[in-house]
Parts: sequence; structure tokens; C-alpha cells
Amino acid sequence: MEYSKEQLNYYRICYVVTNVLTDGLRIIFKQEWDNRYGATTSGEWKDEPRNGVDFKSKESAQKRKRNARLLTTMIGGNRAEWDCTMLFYAILYSDCIHSLSPVVRSNVDALRKFRNEDFAHMLKGNLLDLQFQNIIGKVDNVFQALSLSTMKIQEIKNQTSFPTEELKDVLKMVDDLKQELQEKERERQVLKDQLNNDISPFCVLPSKPSHDVTSRDREVAEIMQLLRELKTANKDRLSYLYISGNPGSGKSQLAGLVTERFYREIKDLPDGTSFVMTINGESPDTVLQSYVAFSRRLKCPEYAVTTTLHSEDLTTNEKITNLRALIGTKIGLYTSWLLVVDNVASLSHVHVHLPEAENEMWARGQLLITTQDSGSIPQASSFNKHISISNGMNIDDVSCLLEKLSGITDKEMEIKVAQALDYQPLPLASAATYVREVRQTSNFGWKDYLAKLETGQRNAMETFLAEVNPSYAKSMTTATTLAVETAMESNKIMHHAFNFLSLCAPQPLSLNIIEDFITSVDKEIQDKEMIRLKIQRCSLLMFERDETDVYIRVHQVVHNSIKTVAAAHSNDKHNEVVSGVIGSFSRFVEKCPSRDNDEFFALINSRHVTHLINLARELERYFSKKVISQLDQSGFLIKNHAMDLHRMSVFCYMHCEYETSRRFIDMVDEHDPGLDIAAVYGHVGNVHEKLGDLSQAKDYQDRTLAIRLKTLGPDHVDVANSYNNLGIVHKKLGDLSQAKDYHDLALAIHLKKLGPDHVEVASSYNSLGIVHKKLGDLSQAKDYHDRALAIRLKKLGPDHVDVPISYNSLGIVHKKLGDLSQAKDYHDRALAIRLKKLGPDHVEVASSYNSLGIVHKKLGDLSQAKDYHDRALAIRLKKLGPDHIQIANSYNSLGIVHGKLGDLSQAKDYHDRALAIRLKKLGPDHVAVANSYNGLGIVHGKLGDLSQAKDYHDCALAIRLKKVGPDHVDVANSYNCLGIVHEKLGDLSQAKDYHDRALAIRLKKLGPDHVDVASSYNSLGIVHGKLGDLSQAKDYHDRALAIRLKKLGPEHVEVASSYNSLGIVHKKLGDLSQAKDYHDRALAIRLKKFGTDHVDVADSYNSLGIVHKKLGDLSQAKDYHDCALAILLKKLGPDHVHVASSYNSLGIVHDELGDLSQAKDYHDRALAILLKKLGPDHVDLGPDHVHVASYYNSLGIVHKKLGDLSQAKDYHD
Repeated sequence: MEYSKEQLNYYRICYVVTNVLTDGLRIIFKQEWDNRYGATTSGEWKDEPRNGVDFKSKESAQKRKRNARLLTTMIGGNRAEWDCTMLFYAILYSDCIHSLSPVVRSNVDALRKFRNEDFAHMLKGNLLDLQFQNIIGKVDNVFQALSLSTMKIQEIKNQTSFPTEELKDVLKMVDDLKQELQEKERERQVLKDQLNNDISPFCVLPSKPSHDVTSRDREVAEIMQLLRELKTANKDRLSYLYISGNPGSGKSQLAGLVTERFYREIKDLPDGTSFVMTINGESPDTVLQSYVAFSRRLKCPEYAVTTTLHSEDLTTNEKITNLRALIGTKIGLYTSWLLVVDNVASLSHVHVHLPEAENEMWARGQLLITTQDSGSIPQASSFNKHISISNGMNIDDVSCLLEKLSGITDKEMEIKVAQALDYQPLPLASAATYVREVRQTSNFGWKDYLAKLETGQRNAMETFLAEVNPSYAKSMTTATTLAVETAMESNKIMHHAFNFLSLCAPQPLSLNIIEDFITSVDKEIQDKEMIRLKIQRCSLLMFERDETDVYIRVHQVVHNSIKTVAAAHSNDKHNEVVSGVIGSFSRFVEKCPSRDNDEFFALINSRHVTHLINLARELERYFSKKVISQLDQSGFLIKNHAMDLHRMSVFCYMHCEYETSRRFIDMVDEHDPGLDIAAVYGHVGNVHEKLGDLSQAKDYQDRTLAIRLKTLGPDHVDVANSYNNLGIVHKKLGDLSQAKDYHDLALAIHLKKLGPDHVEVASSYNSLGIVHKKLGDLSQAKDYHDRALAIRLKKLGPDHVDVPISYNSLGIVHKKLGDLSQAKDYHDRALAIRLKKLGPDHVEVASSYNSLGIVHKKLGDLSQAKDYHDRALAIRLKKLGPDHIQIANSYNSLGIVHGKLGDLSQAKDYHDRALAIRLKKLGPDHVAVANSYNGLGIVHGKLGDLSQAKDYHDCALAIRLKKVGPDHVDVANSYNCLGIVHEKLGDLSQAKDYHDRALAIRLKKLGPDHVDVASSYNSLGIVHGKLGDLSQAKDYHDRALAIRLKKLGPEHVEVASSYNSLGIVHKKLGDLSQAKDYHDRALAIRLKKFGTDHVDVADSYNSLGIVHKKLGDLSQAKDYHDCALAILLKKLGPDHVHVASSYNSLGIVHDELGDLSQAKDYHDRALAILLKKLGPDHVDLGPDHVHVASYYNSLGIVHKKLGDLSQAKDYHD
């Protein structure tokens, strides 16, 4: 039979496929096997059964199952029995032959495609010469590339005939092969369909720490709501939610809590399949590994995943792209999903690997991305939102975390720890873990931890968590320091910004100041919008906004890291930074409003004082006078900043930061030609006056006056200012006569140079009013303040912020005059103006609240007084910070009110706080510290701790003697307090001596008619009464009454006090009728001035009750004591010691009435209160209270009358 040329061509190709290809593939398989296992226990391939067994054992269970039919033959190990399908599987897809070289893989795969695609689809029987030559040439090229012999191929290529039997066999083999291929294709399609549609739910969360975490429910709920809103707005497109924060803010933990909540909510929904997956976004390598795991979770074809992962021809980015495309083929089968991209270091590097929002295959899901690269987060839109968690956890979550990890429950300390660690999860976890571990071997608690934190041991304690918990590769300090270094190295704007912040405090700072700094030190960066944009997108910083500016704030750990990194600069570089910072703050201060030119002097910039405090300390440390000469060589001379330093010193002085003001002014070069040396000396004098160094203050003010008299002449207004400053110093020194002279001189100049209606004249009147008030000449003081008010109303208008100064001064005078209603009215007017002009949070409003608190305390409305002082404190804490001396003043006022309320423990606490601030801000020898000691002495006296009270008054006296001299009226006040303590101690001789000293000073400094002299007479009257010298006691009380009637008028509350004291003396003298008359007078005044519910009215009722009991009018006595009790219960509460006194008095009356059961009940109540408030061992409760022993005695008497002699004896014992 003859065959055509085309038929012969076809038969030859058939032979190549069925014989030549298989021979070549068998050679390739053996080469690849031997290369991998020839030197191992498996050994070279020898076509033996053990080879087949080795091959199968190296295959995965999944591949064994999938290729079970092929392995049935292949396990025999004889390659001659393996067909092309088996050989292609063994070489290209088995686990045994992995990591093929690109040449082998590509050429073997080319043979596979030729056999399965080109050859299988040839038209049966005919092949043109050109087609034959192309096909045989391709096979020849592949064999050559694989280094296989092409001899057989060449023979077939040149063959001209085919034996018939051989041809039949070949054709049969071809038919069998095509049938087999068709069957394989059907199987492949079924498997492909099954694989493509095979999905199941899964949840892969971000890695968790090994310790317990808190639920952070509020934040989780907020983020879940944002995800819902994004999903609602983007039903057919992918949406993004970014969580940003500084290192240690808990981004990953929070993302984990969110994904858990998300999966719980969606996994049980009917008719849907969902998943949660986490991608580690730290680097391209971690993204690739996460995508590989993602692909396998989605059950993508393993060979595709493996081929992509191990390809040597693809870059990492290309592998990620291929896997993302592969994942895209399965993602659409899920009804909803959340993909977490966690721990993204650089969004710009990772964004390219994330699915595109427009890709429809990814439309059913959402991305949750955690990063500290907030600068690269896209602007918010309909499909992406951003939430920052840099502010840290809420206090409930903090408490939960600390309690879980430390094993300690202490809410008060938890708040302090949270504040110290800025509410940040990582340092809080570190702290709790450290405390728990240390507590195992010692009695270590949160107070000890905070103490170590204060001494700079934070990093050492943080490192402990990283050592014991593998979830934390770095401590927060280490991670933050690295982030700061990276930011400074990668961007010049952040480099400059962090250099500036290194010299500031962690508190809010105006972004405008940093802008000024950067544009002044770097001429290449002048685009302020770009500066703001870059800084505001830094996750290490936090931002606050008001109607005027944006403020930067940093956590303490970030601040510490910034200082550490910035400190690494050379001295020259550091000097340039310091010079720039001084200049920028100086320009800021120069623009700040002052009381002279802006009625909205709201101290709005007081928040920046903390930064100047920090800067002053840095300057003092780096540029002390002893090293200035060494700095000349660096080009930085601190004297070049004399004007800047003076300006900042004045600014700090205006904001009551006197110690910082001193630091700045001490660095000023007095010889700088640009300075007004008289103004500098005057300012230095003012600083020393505020710091309590009155001798130094007087010296500088004298120098100022001498210069101004010489250069300006005697009538210049600046000379008047010097006279005014000297008047203030002499007033504080207690030399009121000299103070008055200086203020008179200032007034004379102002009147002459400025005219009678100038506001400076009003200021002089105000100063003279204060001096006359101190002199006790209240009528003249009121006249001066009235004049000052008239000028201010005329020149400035009724709503100017200087008008409340006059109202406040008049309020104080009317309070001294006893006209409390008028005093309240003036303070109310001052408050109304300040609220209107300055707003509810201004510190001047706080001053008005403080003044009203004092008036209401005098009115006996202690609850309202406390409320006003609480408001004042709240404003001052908000505007000035916790360590400001005005905060100390508020604490002092609250201490006095709580003392009046009988809450002596709280009173002591407030006085302790005030003392701590004053010691810190003013030093141990300041007169304000003496005032705190005095307050604490009074409280301890009321608590019965007379020894401690005496110590405090001794400390106050020592300071006052040192700072203001032995003849100052404050020294007299200390003598008076010590007299009262010694009187309580029973040392009446010493008490009399102290009161005599106080009286001598007051007579000398204030004159015989001053109301403070009357107070001394009153104290001496009490002591002489206790000494039994009732005649002398009466004489002193008569003198006190005479002065008070003359200076204060017949209806002043101090006159009522004198009547009360005289009533007590006359009662002791047995003149009960006269005693009753005096107490009636006292009651009448108190009712008129205070109203019916004042505690002083209760005191008069109590005194009258005692007198009526002595007169035998028991019914009237009972009525008076009942009235007193009702007032005290209403105003002071049921547990006050004054209430106990009323119960005791009623017990005595009921005893006299024969109602012994009721008497016992009252005495029991009295004793219970006293023991509760003051303890069982209290010795003496002061002149307005009875002794604890006296209460026991009263109960003993009642029990004796009741016939219970055993109980009576016990009480008397």
C-alpha cells in the first residue's frame, strides 16, 4: 500500500510523540532525581521498586490522593512503564522534583504543551511538509536545550517510508492516547469546577499577646459602626478603614478585637459564607508570605501557589501581584469578608499590593489597615475613613487591664498610673507585668512603681515585658525612639520640629510657633502650608484645635524619645536649635496681648508657660554663666538674646511663674546696649517681691528709682511707677506708713502729668485703698476705691475688664466693714463683667468665684462657699495646670471652708496640697509657705493634735521673722496663733505672753484703734478668763468692743463677737442678767447681718440657752438649744462636732428637767459624733467645744441618776 507524503509526515510525528518524547523524559527525570538524592539514603534512580516507594513516600498526602491512579504504576519504579502523563507529573508537579531550573522547567513544559495541545488537535492523517518541518524543528530545539540526543529525531526527520505493522501499532497507540487525553480533560474539568467552587469560612486574627487584654468595648463599637457606615455607602465597591497611632497604642490588639466581633456577627448569617484574614504589612516579604497563606485558605490551586512562590524568574512584587490575581478568582464566592492589613510601616510601599477599590471581584469586602504612617493615609472620602487611637484607652479599660495583669485593685492609683503613662496600652501592660512580678518577692505596689518612674527608670521596667512576653519584640520606648529617628532622618520638616519639641514640655504647643522656628532656621523651607500638613500627619504627635490655632501635644514617652534623639546632635547644632527656639518664643511672646492694650487679657497663652519653664531649665543647664565663655567659639552668645530673655521673663512674670521669670532674667546681660536697664531692674525687683525676697526686691526698686530720677527727672510717670512698686514692697514688709508715702508720691505725679481722670490715677487710688485697708482705715480705703471706680467707669466704660478690679477691691472693703450683702453685690458685678468679656473659663473669673466663696463663708453659707471655690479651682486647673501657685490659693481657700464645715481630714488634705505647690514653686522660705504652715497649724489644732499644730505655727513664725522682720503684722498673726495653741495646751502663761507680743506689734504698726488690735484684746480677754482674772478679762473685751464700735459701727459681726465674749465673762461673774443682755445684742446683730440660718446665730442661741439654764428657765434654755441644733444640722450636717456640742447641751437640759432617757440619748449622740470625727483619745477640742472627757462625765451623771451605777462608774473612769 502506498502512502502519500502528507500521511507519512503525520505518522512520523506520531512516532516522535509516542516514543522519542517518553525516552527523553525518562532521561530528564533520572537526571533530576540523581541530582537531588544521589548522595542521600534514597540513592540514584535504578528503576527498582524501592525507587518507586521512595518517590511515593516523598509526596504529600494530598498529592498521593489526587494521583493515586498514576502512582499505582509508578510505585514499581520502572520508568519504561511510565507514560508521558506520569513523566510530566513526576518532573513538573511532584514534591520530589522541586525547584527546577528555569531551563528544564520551561522546556519540559514546552513538550507537555506540544503533546497535550498541538499534537492532540492535529487533523488525523495528513501533515504538510512545512508543518512537519516546523513541528519536528521545535522538538529538536527543545531536546538540544535539554542536552538530549537528537539522533533519533534526525532519523525520523529524514525517513522516507513506514513499515505497515509498525504503522498500525503507532496509529493504535495514537488513538489510545487521544482517548486517554479526552478522559483526562473531562476529569480535569470536573476537578477544576469543584476546586473553583469549594469554599469554607475561616478567621485568621492579628497575633495576640500571651497576657490578658481588656475588651476596649467603646472603641470596638466605634470602629464597628464606621465599618457599617462604609459598607452601607459602598455596597458594590471595596472600602477602607485606617487605624493609626503611635507605637504602643494597641493598634493590632484593637484590630484583633474588631475582627473577632466582625466574624461573630457574620459567621452565622444564613445564605452566605464569610471570612476574616490578616495580612502582615510590615514589609513586602511578610505581605508575600501572608498572601501565600491567604491563597491556601481560599483553596486556590496548590500548584499555582507553589509555582509562583518558588519561581526564580519573578520578583517579590511580581509574586504578590500574581497571587493577588489568583485570590481574586475565589474572593467573589464569599458574601462578605474583612481583610486586616496589620502593622504597616510604609503605606506607600504596601498600598500597591492591596486590591484596588474599583476591582469588582473584591467588591463584597472591606479593608482594615493599622499603621503609624498617618502621613500617607489618603484624605477621607465616601469609601475610606480614618480613626486615630493615639490618645490611648479610656480609664475603665485601663483599670481592667491593670487589675488583670497586676492583681491589684486600687482605682485612685490606677488613675495616677494611667495619667503617668498617657493611657497607652503597651506601657500600661509593661507596668502591670513588672509590678506583678516584683510583688512576688517584695511588698511592691503602684506607689513604688510611680516613684521609680519619677527617677527615670521607665525603659528598664518596660524592657521586662519584652523579655518575658515573645509578642513584644521591643519596649515602647525602644519602638518610639526608632520611629522618631526614622522620622527625623527621612524628612527635614520633622527633623526641625522634633528638635524644637526637645526643648519644650509635653503639653500643648501652638503650631504657629513651630512654623516660625522652621522658616527661620531653614531658608529652603518657607511653605507654611506644607509645614503644617507634614507635621499634622505625624502619628507620633497629637493635636488639639480651638477657634484660633492648632496645638501639638506629645505623650511623655514620645517626648522622652525626642529628647534622647535630639541630644545626639553636636554642641554647635544644639546651639543653633536653642538660638532658634529662643527667637521663636520671643516673637510669640511679643505678639501676646497685655492688660495695657487688650481688654481680652484672658491669659489664653498661659498654656505656653510650661514650655518656657522647660526652656529656662535647659538654658540654665547648658548656658550657665560659668560656661558662656566656652560657647563664644561656637558662634552662640547668650548675651545676643538679652532682649528675648527679658521679654520671656516678663511673660512668665505676668503668668505668675516667678521662679522661671527669675531664671530668664538671671541670664540677661545687664550691659546690653539695647536694654532699658531701669526697666530690667524694676522687673527684677518685681520678681524678687513675688518670690518673697523683699529685701532684694527693695534694693532693685531703689536702683530703678535712682536711675529714673537721674535720667528722667522727679515728675516722670516712670518714676511714679517706681514709687508704686516700692509702695508694694514696703506694704509687704509691714511698713505701711512708708508704703502710703510712696503711693502718695506716685499719685501726685500721675495727677500732675496725666490729669485727674487718667486710668493710672485710678491705679494709684486702688493702691492707696489697699494700704488704708491694711492700716484699718476702712472708710478712707473705701473712698479711694470709689474714686478709682469712678475714673474707670468714665474712661473705660462699665464693661471694661479693669472695672471688676475696683468692684473686687470694694467688695473686700465692705466685707471688712461687715456689710456682707454689699460685698457680695460688688463681687457679683465683677463676676458678671468677667463672664461677659472674658468667658466662663478665664482665670479672672476664677478670682471672682474665689472672692464670692470668701463672702459666702463669712455669711455662713458654707455649701455655696465651697461651690464657688470648687469652680475657681476647676478653671485654674484647666487653664494653669496642677502646679500653679493660684491652684495653691484655691486649695488653701477650700481647706479653710472644709475646716469650717468640720471636715478636718479634707481640710488638712487641701492645705497639704497647697503647701506642696508653694514649696515647689516658691521655695521653703517664702511667706506664702508660712501661710500654708499657719493653715495646717489651725487644722491640727482643731483635730486636737496640738503638738503638731504648734510645730506648724513655729515654722510659720520662723519664716516670717526671717523674711519680713520681727515687727511685721504677719509675725503678730503667728504669735496670736501660738497663743491660741498654748491656751489649748493649758499653758496659759505662755499663751498670754504670745498674745502680749502680738498686741505690741499691732499697736506699733497699726495704731491703737485698728481692728486687729481689737482681736488681740479679745484673745487676751479669753486667756485672762481662763486664768480666773475675770475683771481683767472684762477690761480687754471692753477695749475690743470699743475699737470695733468705733471702726466698724454698731452692727458689725465683729461687734457681735465682742458682745458674745462679754456675755461669757458676765456669766462667769454671776451677772446673768447682763450676760443675757450681751448675748441678746449679739443675736440681734447676727440675725440682721447673716439671717436666721447662720452658724454664728446658732452660737448665740447656744450661749443664750446656757444662760437661761443658769437662770433656771429650762424650757427657754431647751428652745434656744433646739434652735441652735436645727441650724447646725442644716448648715453643717449631722456629723459635725458643733452638732455634738448642741446634743450635749440638750442632754444637760433634759437631765435638769428629769427626762433622763432623753438626756442619755442626746449624750450618746454627742459622744458618737466626737469619737467618729476626732477619735477616742482626743484631748482638747478648743474653746467652742467640750472635752471628750466631759461627754463621758455627762453620761456618767445620767446613768447614776438612772440607777445604773456600774455603767456610771465606767464612764467616770
